[in-house]
Amino acid sequence: MSRFNNRIAPFALAAALVAGPGVALAQTGTSDNTKSIVDVVQMLESKDYTNIDSIDREMDRYEVEATDPAGQHVELTVDGKTGEVLHSERDDD
Repeated sequence: MSRFNNRIAPFALAAALVAGPGVALAQTGTSDNTKSIVDVVQMLESKDYTNIDSIDREMDRYEVEATDPAGQHVELTVDGKTGEVLHSERDDD
């Protein structure tokens, strides 16, 4: 399990227990075949992205801040159904 999964899993479980099945669904996938946050992180890590700082779901896409394989901090747009990186932009912040 990746370091990201080790950090987020306890919080996701706690949130699911407190808030109910809606939060658990956000972590494990959705009924509309959108990939879960964990799936997106694993796909990005398999493509050598690191330091995945934040992930926000925007409809059927994810906005992700990470470090690319070249060591640049980037903002990514990831297709929520396929996991494909649709856009990568250098983040100078």
